[in-house]
Amino acid sequence: MTVVECAGTGRARGRAHGEQARDLIHTTLARWRDGTSAHSRSHLAATGLRAAVEAAVPDLAEEMRGIAEAAGVPFAEILAYNFMDQQWWVHREHLELGCSVLGRADIDGVFLAQNMDLPDFMDGSQIVLRVRPEAGPEALVLTSAGMIGLTGINAAGIAVCVNALGMLRHNRAGLPVAAAIRGALTATSRTEAVEFLHGISHASGQHYAVADARGFHGVECSSASVIASCLPGSPVLLHTNHPLANNDIDPDAEQELQRQGRIADSRVRLDFLETSVRSVRDRTAAERLLGDRTAPLCVIPGHDRRTQTFGAVAFEFGTTAPTARFCLGLPNHQPWIEPGWKTPPLHNEPSA
Repeated sequence: MTVVECAGTGRARGRAHGEQARDLIHTTLARWRDGTSAHSRSHLAATGLRAAVEAAVPDLAEEMRGIAEAAGVPFAEILAYNFMDQQWWVHREHLELGCSVLGRADIDGVFLAQNMDLPDFMDGSQIVLRVRPEAGPEALVLTSAGMIGLTGINAAGIAVCVNALGMLRHNRAGLPVAAAIRGALTATSRTEAVEFLHGISHASGQHYAVADARGFHGVECSSASVIASCLPGSPVLLHTNHPLANNDIDPDAEQELQRQGRIADSRVRLDFLETSVRSVRDRTAAERLLGDRTAPLCVIPGHDRRTQTFGAVAFEFGTTAPTARFCLGLPNHQPWIEPGWKTPPLHNEPSA
């Protein structure tokens, strides 16, 4: 299984996901249970995170219900699995940051690409959701079976990539990152997507890179503030896992990440991107760079950490329909796939 087709209402989309990926969801959740604490899993479903999803993006709450129903697993478990980042920050489980984002905009077009680095027990659960809601653009979303999304692009030509910023303050009653990504992907313009991210309360510190055919807008989000990290007109967008603009720092999280060497690792990857991006002129070169192990951008688990590159995405924009490519695993080890679009891509004038 590679692409899971999800169409209709939120509940219908979730049921389609749960039916098509039922066996993989069961395997994925079994590995997640083995790799996390029972206390954190039960606590997450009882926080204000669920209420935040139901208030801001109720159809995504229904989508999670549909996944649970069709897969035959408890709704509370699907909720907790979708609140992955909050399990990291609230309970300090698998607090090993990853994810590197790079984008470039010039006269030849725009691309946005990233590695998604996650706990190693999630490897093998990679799928792409093709989301076709009752209203709004089709979307292609990299995710784990049972989860509503990690990063993606829609047929209106709006892409959203994300990096965890564990140093920033968190909010146990904010909107979880998976719901924020999918909410932004309902937008038909970059301005609309960025306004959505400014208008919600964020559950965890994150950097969101929003791209269209004219370029980028990057925002760093904490529980108290949303600060621009990359403004429209910037020719390059680069980000790893430390904040560049937002100073709403959680001192305890910062101290722990410093002790683990995760902030130093993030700075090394950003320095490498800044040096390498001069030679990365197109999406193909970006895909090659994501597989680099010099810095490394591509993460392989070792005895001292349990994180690895879960997958990668590369999105390209121009005068034609946006191109969406996905690697379900380690770049340079797994092939890149291009699912294509089922519905005619929208050709709205991109926002400035």
